[in-house]
Amino acid sequence: MTNLSSERSQLMSVVKRKIDLKHHVDDQFQIVKTGNGVPIPEAEPLILFRARDRLAVPMLRAYRQLCVDDGCNDFQLGQIDELIARFEAFARENRATMKQPGVTRGL
Repeated sequence: MTNLSSERSQLMSVVKRKIDLKHHVDDQFQIVKTGNGVPIPEAEPLILFRARDRLAVPMLRAYRQLCVDDGCNDFQLGQIDELIARFEAFARENRATMKQPGVTRGL
């Protein structure tokens, strides 16, 4: 196993839960950028969109267009395309769980 493969293997062994294609929660409950293993500072605001949010897919499509307009690379666009596909599949397969954001008022 190459050194890079070994490092990736060690990194993946501490993944407690994947958040998206680029981030995970580690065994210390930190949110980490999976590609380089660097934790996101707690002072940096974050947001999480769930697939059951019926506005998530349109939001992801709009974000993708912003990325295209800004000249983002194929890696970024591919990551967004994969997320859109996963969110669309979830929506098709879980119609009963889809909801308007905020309708449960955080409960």
